[in-house]
Amino acid sequence: MRSQRFFITLAFSFLLLAGRAQTAQFNITYNSVPPALVTAFDHAADIWSQLLMSSVPIKVNVSFYPLGANALGITFPNGRRDFPGAPYADTWYASSLANSIAGVDLNPGENDIDIFFSNGANWYTDTSGTPGAGQHDFVSVALHELGHGLGFVGLSKKVGNQGSFGLLEMADFFPLTTSFPWPELDTLPGIFDRFLSDQQDGPLAMMPNPSTVLGSAMTGNTLYFNGPIVMAMNGGQAPRIYAPGAFALGSSCVHLNESTYPVGNPNELMTPFSSAGSVNHDPGLICLWMLRDIGWNLAP
Repeated sequence: MRSQRFFITLAFSFLLLAGRAQTAQFNITYNSVPPALVTAFDHAADIWSQLLMSSVPIKVNVSFYPLGANALGITFPNGRRDFPGAPYADTWYASSLANSIAGVDLNPGENDIDIFFSNGANWYTDTSGTPGAGQHDFVSVALHELGHGLGFVGLSKKVGNQGSFGLLEMADFFPLTTSFPWPELDTLPGIFDRFLSDQQDGPLAMMPNPSTVLGSAMTGNTLYFNGPIVMAMNGGQAPRIYAPGAFALGSSCVHLNESTYPVGNPNELMTPFSSAGSVNHDPGLICLWMLRDIGWNLAP
């Protein structure tokens, strides 16, 4: 049985100025995390640090928590909008991405990413990628959750038939709370959301918000990420996004589609489910090109 890698949306992403370019660095705070998992998480952060460029350190807060039977990890990115140099107005960016674009720390004294990992999972803690039977590879899950914290994330929500962007509240994720103040999202989309498009009805960010039309698009199973860079690099094909008929908060509209990128596919890391024994220590080119679309500069 596959266990859901449950990520929580809060969301948010262009080019670094030439003189500021350097590979990303992570400043990580650990709360009640076993030493073996600290080593594994550091390894995952090192992988991301070699892939992205940023002159501003990325501040991550990692906690161990009872998440229930179906959740391996939950991520809350901090966010900023309408900052100096923001490519899109009235749009939320993950603060780590906003900082990289602005070239300064826009949220001093606040973490950029809060990540909660299940304290009840059977974790494989080594970095070699050879978990035993029934074990979940911690490095793979940490890479996935960090991907959300870096901006592979949206602000979608559905209540009844009404879909929305920017109506998420901290209460939606009770009893979890963030280390940073929850922002007033003001019914605005994240930068990731601006590239979501329904095959029939077009860009979701152009639909009334909230609306039943938006709700239908979020659960139509025909959702794609129409970023110009990923489409150009992927033979003109837009990556398919996970949007099942029943909306799942934290999974729908914020992952690559599971059946399109199944276990063993080089791009499967950012799909919503992770089975025991599955290992992937590479975000995959589609994920990286999507991050490039939302504003990240990739390392050479």
